[in-house]
Amino acid sequence: MSRNAARLPVALGLILSLCVAGGITLLAQAKRDFNVSAKKYRFAISGTDAQEIRVTQDDLVRITLSAEDIPHSFTLPDYRIQKRVEPGRVVTFEFRAERPGRFDFYCSLTNDNCRDRGMTGVLIVVAR
Repeated sequence: MSRNAARLPVALGLILSLCVAGGITLLAQAKRDFNVSAKKYRFAISGTDAQEIRVTQDDLVRITLSAEDIPHSFTLPDYRIQKRVEPGRVVTFEFRAERPGRFDFYCSLTNDNCRDRGMTGVLIVVAR
């Protein structure tokens, strides 16, 4: 074995130590895509009636939001997100799920009281 090959594990260990000490995460982060359709005071997530989006901490979450009947919004206050979509249109946005926990989202448009009619869901971010 060459001297350089013998040094490789030591060098990789040093790089990893520096990254951890510097706060750099080397774990693979997933990109998660969800289609969220708003209709009749309900969210349909990725073609199901589920009112839940479940991801792992540090995942990049991409939401494609559509409205089928009237204007709706996707409001996720804990992540400072508020997006509005018109019927027949699509709005796409991304965010990093940095914090683990349960976070409520809802339609915040007041003209039809969507939130009061149960147009709510939850983002669940599972800790790494």
